[in-house]
Amino acid sequence: MKTLLEIHHKFHVWQQKGSSRIALTIIFVLLVAVIAVPVLRSTYALHNNRHDIFEILTGDELGIAAQQLEETGFILINEVPFGDERLKNFNILADNGDVIDPAGVTSLVLRNSIPRWIPSWLLINPSMIWVLACITLVWGIAAIWLGLFPALLYALVIGSSSWYFFLWIGAPKISIAVAGMCILGFSYHLLITILMLLLRAPNQVTTVARGVLLESTRTRLSIAFLMILLVLLPLVPIMLDPASPLRHRIQTLLSRSLGVTFSIAAFLTVFLCCATVAFEIRDRQIWQVLTKPVSKIGYLLGKWVGVLSLNLAILTIASVSVFVYLQYLRSAPVADGMQGELDRIAVEEEILTARIEAQPVYTTLTEEQLSLRVDQAVELDEDLRENKSIQLPLRKKLREDLQEQFLAQQRSIPPKRGEQVSSQTYRFEGLQHAKAMGTPLAFKYRFHIAQSDEHETFEAGLMYNNDSTTSHIITYIPTMTHVTMVPAYLINDEGVLEISIFNLHLPPLSDRGMGALSFDKGGIKLLYRVGDFEPNFFRAMLVLWIKLAFLAAIALAASTFLSFPVACLVTLTIFVCGTLAPYLSTALQGYIPPPTSGVDFSNVGQIIQWTFENVIRSIATAMVYALDGFGAQRPTDQLVNGMLVSWASVFKGIITIGILWSGLALGIGTYVLKKRQLAIYSGSGG
Repeated sequence: MKTLLEIHHKFHVWQQKGSSRIALTIIFVLLVAVIAVPVLRSTYALHNNRHDIFEILTGDELGIAAQQLEETGFILINEVPFGDERLKNFNILADNGDVIDPAGVTSLVLRNSIPRWIPSWLLINPSMIWVLACITLVWGIAAIWLGLFPALLYALVIGSSSWYFFLWIGAPKISIAVAGMCILGFSYHLLITILMLLLRAPNQVTTVARGVLLESTRTRLSIAFLMILLVLLPLVPIMLDPASPLRHRIQTLLSRSLGVTFSIAAFLTVFLCCATVAFEIRDRQIWQVLTKPVSKIGYLLGKWVGVLSLNLAILTIASVSVFVYLQYLRSAPVADGMQGELDRIAVEEEILTARIEAQPVYTTLTEEQLSLRVDQAVELDEDLRENKSIQLPLRKKLREDLQEQFLAQQRSIPPKRGEQVSSQTYRFEGLQHAKAMGTPLAFKYRFHIAQSDEHETFEAGLMYNNDSTTSHIITYIPTMTHVTMVPAYLINDEGVLEISIFNLHLPPLSDRGMGALSFDKGGIKLLYRVGDFEPNFFRAMLVLWIKLAFLAAIALAASTFLSFPVACLVTLTIFVCGTLAPYLSTALQGYIPPPTSGVDFSNVGQIIQWTFENVIRSIATAMVYALDGFGAQRPTDQLVNGMLVSWASVFKGIITIGILWSGLALGIGTYVLKKRQLAIYSGSGG
């Protein structure tokens, strides 16, 4: 052991020299170039050949190239043959002389030209190779010039040794996980070193922030949470079920990886923020800080910036890890046949994308119509007609119920009666962008019918823009979500698409009066692409960072006047309430305490019930008002479903959560620190 320590010390001293760093940089750059250049050349050549072959097959008006391919199994590109003898006599031409499937034929022709030594996920997009090469260069050069090359070398040696060992014993998945743990561990150490270097500016905020980062690398609590994250994150991919559809594996990876990362980062944020302030106040260490030229706001702001820097490092390594594995997983094998092709299309068009949804335009009752119907309902109910005191609070509820009933009628289609088929037409507006993009739209629907038995299947008809040539039959399972792709050219020039739904179910005579096809609010929608997955992923991680920033501000403010366990409990309670705020908002719509006019104040039981329900509603309303913005930001769910995380929502989160609410929390903490007597002089000086 002593010999190893001496070797490590000599190696560490050697790599601190300027000449050593220059030599190591040159070697590392050459090593990356030796690997990246051949991969880039082969990938670009493959893409160029694919483009040329596809152009020839689709522009071959005389069919010469296609006939040559059918006769010989090969096609010439720049005097170089591509193909396989097994393609000879392969039927690739339709009756009109066109190639039946140019993209599929192109893939078959290039099958033997694909370089097997390059991972298939890198062949999909050459720009990904550039990104990985640049990240690797920055990663390695930063390690060399920051004096971390020994740690990098040890991580690579341990990771490579573990890789080959677990491959040798027949556990390839574990080999990937262990190697990932080594790389993630070093990457975190490198990011923390870079952040500490950036925070060396001589001012109070950066000095305190740098102290928080140092504290996070030394306290057992922080180290424990970080170790859990660095171990769990590489284990998530190996827990995916290889037999499940590819789209489900990708959704599971996104959900679990980002969920684990955010949860661990949130708990680490709460405990670290509460500990760093509460313990310094308890042990009187804060007196040593505040007697220096450090203001109360500078102290708290420095703590906040330090925790933000720590979360930035955590989210960076997690996002890069998840993103790289996603690129590998998107090229994983799928099931044979049409089902597999639909699965791969769903991955690209429904998950690894950025979509927005369009809801159908419904007809609503006017104020006059609502008032007339409410008056009729009151007149028909003897209790309501006689009791004037309860009419006013119930009228609002009646208006909401009547409007919802009117909308529910539009979401219900009667069953088939003999040869008569019932239908409803739904109008979707504002689809100009979808038409301009030209990518197919996803019509998402979830129907209810009869007993809504999930073991039964039913048929319905779809028709677009009242054009009978577009009609087709779909098969669906009640209560389950289905998707039908709709071509973008069906949208008219005004950006409108009308979809008619036909209920083809003919109930038996014993079920006469039943069999209506219906769906809930939001049960049908159109989803269409407006952007790419990569920037959407970046925006989602930015929103998670903003939410952690708010959590850090709450924890710091709470710890200025509460002990460590109480501050943690209060912060976690606010965190849970904020997460559940959207669901609480929905529940409040149906929670209506009895009105004051309906309470018999001579009855103690009614007074207690009225007081309790109104207090609960007031507390819940205040929580929803304060924290609904926090809970409404759900970027992980949006990524899993391929929905757009817009810049508008990001900026809204920055302004409301990151600046206003976080600033308010830090302001409260500063006020408390100014009012507290943080230390008492106990000396006996004269």
